[in-house]
Amino acid sequence: MTTVLVFGTFDFVHAGHLHLLKEAKKFGDKLVVSISRDSVVESLKGKPPIHDETERSELVQALSYVDDVVLGDEELGTYSYIQEHKPDIIALGYDQQMLKEDLETKEFPCEIRVIETYKEGRHKSSTIKNALSL
Repeated sequence: MTTVLVFGTFDFVHAGHLHLLKEAKKFGDKLVVSISRDSVVESLKGKPPIHDETERSELVQALSYVDDVVLGDEELGTYSYIQEHKPDIIALGYDQQMLKEDLETKEFPCEIRVIETYKEGRHKSSTIKNALSL
């Protein structure tokens, strides 16, 4: 069984997220989604997420093509769930270049694939939040 792992905040699920998760699922048999912890989101983005980590986890778990949801580490860059779930593939969004570089330095024994953008520039959480003044 091929396990695929995806990382993300998923503060509100939109068409870009659905595209990412559907494409990631095509890479394997089991799709595991790691939801960023509230504390990590706030440290990275300078403000708390709109939905807390429990709500975000429940929203993503409700998607039929997601097999499992885990909460990320409390400390940025530790990736303990990678060691726990041992994915064969880590699928990243087109905008996760810094994460890709960080993962490559850790030399995890899995393949890293980047999924292309969905409708360039229209379905990115920050763009949608700005349009909604959030």
